[in-house]
Amino acid sequence: MSILAPPDTMTPAPGGLDEPTRRRSRRPAVALFIALMTGYFTAGALMVLRYDFYEPDAFSRVANAAYTLMSRDPHLGAVGFVWNPLPSLVQIPLLPLSHWWPEIRNDGLAGILQSAAFMAGAVVLVRRIALDRGVGSLWLWIAVGCFALNPIIIAYGASGMSEAAMLFCLLWCVRRLLLWIETRYVGDLAIAGIALGVGYLTRYEMIPAAFGAAVLVGAIAYRRAPQHSRKSFAFSSMMIVLMPIVMAVGLWAATSWIVTGEMFATVSSQYGNASQVHTAVERGGIITNANWYVIGQRMLGMQPFVGLAVTLAVAVAALKRRVDVLAPLATFGAVLAFAAWGHFTVSTFGWFRFYMPAIPLVIVVVLVCWTPITGAPGSLRLDSVPARLAAGLLCLSVVVGMPVTAYAMLDRGNTTNQPLLLGLNSLIDPRQYPPEEYRRMTASDQILADWLDRQNLPAGSVLTDTFISSPVWLASGNPAQFVVTSDYDFTAALNRPWDFGVRYILVSNPAGNAAKDAITQRYPSIWDDGAGLGRLVHVAGPAGREWRLYRVEEPTDELAESEIPTDETPMVRPGG
Repeated sequence: MSILAPPDTMTPAPGGLDEPTRRRSRRPAVALFIALMTGYFTAGALMVLRYDFYEPDAFSRVANAAYTLMSRDPHLGAVGFVWNPLPSLVQIPLLPLSHWWPEIRNDGLAGILQSAAFMAGAVVLVRRIALDRGVGSLWLWIAVGCFALNPIIIAYGASGMSEAAMLFCLLWCVRRLLLWIETRYVGDLAIAGIALGVGYLTRYEMIPAAFGAAVLVGAIAYRRAPQHSRKSFAFSSMMIVLMPIVMAVGLWAATSWIVTGEMFATVSSQYGNASQVHTAVERGGIITNANWYVIGQRMLGMQPFVGLAVTLAVAVAALKRRVDVLAPLATFGAVLAFAAWGHFTVSTFGWFRFYMPAIPLVIVVVLVCWTPITGAPGSLRLDSVPARLAAGLLCLSVVVGMPVTAYAMLDRGNTTNQPLLLGLNSLIDPRQYPPEEYRRMTASDQILADWLDRQNLPAGSVLTDTFISSPVWLASGNPAQFVVTSDYDFTAALNRPWDFGVRYILVSNPAGNAAKDAITQRYPSIWDDGAGLGRLVHVAGPAGREWRLYRVEEPTDELAESEIPTDETPMVRPGG
């Protein structure tokens, strides 16, 4: 007997579909996955290779994977601790293919493969939820198309970013929560927890999703348990769903502390979210849009019917005594609430893409409001008020919601500092968004990398902080020539470059950096005058994204003495 299910309510196997139906559904699922992954990847490859625009954060994630294999000092800790590691880790096996297909590394196609696969997997999970609910094939494919063909889903499935992996993990968790609510099979609850743990390794927004899921699970378990064991039953159920993410947070924090000296570098490091937000606030870049009007505009621009979906779910829960409709609210809704709170308090940037969970929230609410899982699947039934309202909401999401999202993606207020969306605007309206400003973003990086490659430099000749310069490192055919931030001797080389064989120091324009990089933090005047370390020999890039390359020269005795690290000297830990 398990404490997690009273004897009269235990189910010996997970619900959803019987085994023959599961087998029949796999071939269409595999075909759907392959077709969508191919489509998303093709779109992303065109954006980078043909039209030359991309998300710089996506390049950073590819570079973090590549440092572990191809840097001057390869080691797994080089995957970095500013970004959550999963999107980079899954790219590591792809990078050896760059020996035959250089664009896998040089142009970040490994990242696009990652996001395309996760987004295609998310679509397959939407299909599985629809199959679990037995909504009928027509409505199933409408729901799948409403998610898979949404313009912003396509864009970020093709972006190389981490949103696709986050949506995959959220949908994975929600599906298993729905099965657990219906069948009480503890294995589904455990898998929901695993999905949350894996999701934390993608984005830290999974923490509010885990909190919401735990509260829902605890409440349901408390109501279901016998009177004498309600508290222990609820607590143990919550621990099952929370334990994987607690372990993921703890293990990743411990690893980060061992390697970098910071437990939560994603937030607290000199490159982390807090530092980037602080820098943006100092420049006046985001403080003006931190209000509820902008938050509501972005939320409804992402999915104009999210409020109706939440209202429908709450009404069904209250009037029909159904708790399954609360599962998407507890997970997707928690992430959206966190995004809105972070935006309003200027704790995060509040980018338009942060509101993307509104799209699957509406679709899953629609599917759950349909005929319960116990009904016979395959028919096209609208035999209840919730089902009819859900069907109308789904149709509106296709006919109205998707065009609204496409329009919001191109709105200037939502595209600020979003290179991917600005690049799309440049394709549609090149007069207002000139290609030379919003596309061709890799040109200067490639030119600079080619210039350095032609110098035939030995390993460790170019010191650079890869927080900004990862596209240059990726474009180079000789990555070992760079001393990068994750190298164990980076700090020592930064403080005394002339003693470590450094010939050049590559500096990015601090006025355009999202946060202070290690070089300009260590030598505040280096961009303007070289800080006495050397002479300017090369300049590349357009205004705001310039590079300056300084040739290191032997220092005077006074300078050499001043560069010995002291307690006041900013130091940089490896692995950032």
